[in-house]
Amino acid sequence: MSLPVFVELLTPDGEVIHRNKFIQLPIRIGRAYDNDIILDDPHTAAHHAQIELNQLDELVINDLGSRNGIAQDNQRNDFFVVNGDAVYRLGHTRLRVRTTAYTVADEVSDSTNHGWEGWRPALLGGVLLVTIGLLSTWLSDLQQGTLSKYLLELVSVIGFAIGWAGVWALFSRLFNGHARFGRHLLIVSSGLTVLELWEFFSGAIAYAFSLESLATFTSPPVVVICAFVLYFHLLTTGNKRPQRLKYYLAGLAILGIGITMAKQYQASNHLADELYLSNLYPPALRISSDKSLESFTANMNALKAKVDDERKENPEKDADKNVIEKIIDNGVEEDTAASAESSSSSAAAPST
Repeated sequence: MSLPVFVELLTPDGEVIHRNKFIQLPIRIGRAYDNDIILDDPHTAAHHAQIELNQLDELVINDLGSRNGIAQDNQRNDFFVVNGDAVYRLGHTRLRVRTTAYTVADEVSDSTNHGWEGWRPALLGGVLLVTIGLLSTWLSDLQQGTLSKYLLELVSVIGFAIGWAGVWALFSRLFNGHARFGRHLLIVSSGLTVLELWEFFSGAIAYAFSLESLATFTSPPVVVICAFVLYFHLLTTGNKRPQRLKYYLAGLAILGIGITMAKQYQASNHLADELYLSNLYPPALRISSDKSLESFTANMNALKAKVDDERKENPEKDADKNVIEKIIDNGVEEDTAASAESSSSSAAAPST
């Protein structure tokens, strides 16, 4: 066994909070102030554990008769032979013990583009915001709007993106010491661009190839795109568990899609957000073969037969509908009669 010995206090995620260096043994750990490592954990004893050498010259961590003991991988024991990769739990405190003989892992390749910082991603994000803002306004402008309408759209889109990126930049500054406002602005700009392009091209492709689900199920793609945006935001803020983050966001996306569809089904008895293609496109965009008149008539007859069968099975519902229609018609007739009477009275009154 080689000295010195390093005792590392860890977060629940395995990050090192503090690293203590000792050049002699034993090392006593607990809440009392005569320990070598003083813990601020009410779930540990005054003298909780001790790191020392056993008779075989092995480095071990011993329990000193504490109530909660020492645990490794949820296995509690009175002592453990120290392993540099093992994490030991004393109460709610996690620690790791290593010596100078521990072999660290190879360095990780730095794939970060450090030159892509500051004004470059911010400038590209600004260009994307202006482009997508003008494009979305132009596509929805059917009455040749004024310049002020375009400027207002740009101000609203840019203001939202800057505010959103500013919040994430604040988080980045707090967690890893670097704001990276430009990257966050580029991420949100890219997300808004993808959302706008998806909204346009999904409708066009659905119309061209008769793929109605692309245009009627609008919520799931939006949720997935938002999940990707959050993933890159969290990576930029310094998240060091990208694989775990993917699972979390995938679960949240599935949950969000399920909740959205459940609310939609509760409101309209349909899972889709739209019941039909709501956007109109030029007929020249159609690529799928057109339906013949005979096919259209056959579908209409089948639909009529289905409606007739439903009315026969639920006559009460149809009767209620007729009652409502009669009430509405009576109300309209009464209003018409009252208006006619008022007009005749006004015409019969002498002029002054």
